[in-house]
Amino acid sequence: MKLVAPPEISRPLTPKLPHLRSPSPPASAPYPPPATQHLSYSSFVLDQAVTHSFRSDLLNDLERATNGLIEGEAAMRRALGKLWQVMSEDPNVKWNDVVPMQTKREDEDEEEGHGRERNESRLPDLTPPVHKLFLKPYTNGAIPSSHFSVPEMQQENLEKSLASLRELQDDGREYVERLEEIREGLGTVRAQRDGVWEMVRERAIAELEDVAAGYS
Repeated sequence: MKLVAPPEISRPLTPKLPHLRSPSPPASAPYPPPATQHLSYSSFVLDQAVTHSFRSDLLNDLERATNGLIEGEAAMRRALGKLWQVMSEDPNVKWNDVVPMQTKREDEDEEEGHGRERNESRLPDLTPPVHKLFLKPYTNGAIPSSHFSVPEMQQENLEKSLASLRELQDDGREYVERLEEIREGLGTVRAQRDGVWEMVRERAIAELEDVAAGYS
């Protein structure tokens, strides 16, 4: 019969994490389970499970974690802003470069041909600064060292990289917006929870005062 029966499928062992407490999460709550129904405000307030739910620091911890994530994204945003600023500056222009101004009389004294060549040399360079930083120029007749050094391939890879940076910046902005919405939601939930707890607590105190007055 054992030979005819199909072999048993061995189940993989459950992985164990020795640095965590066992079991993780715990099989039972660290506080008594809540009662199904409370007949008075005082019993509701004195329930340990209810007290743990309304006075827990979980919302505060979540808000601190959200603020930490927002601050981390702020550092990333500053780094990207600095990167865009550096890539927008012309690497061929130095801060201490001073362009001498030419007087009108000197312009009139120059020959027409020489003046035309000088005017052409003074035309602004419209090449984007980012191309000057990352694209390797080739003179006429020069042979690229590899396929990736071809000017068309260089520009294509550069455009893809810049698009990835813009996408990262947009994703970070949207991520911060979602985090801010979560932080606002946590504040709203905490305000509602504290308001309910304060109202229930006041009514429980009033109940206990009424009971004490009845015995006096």
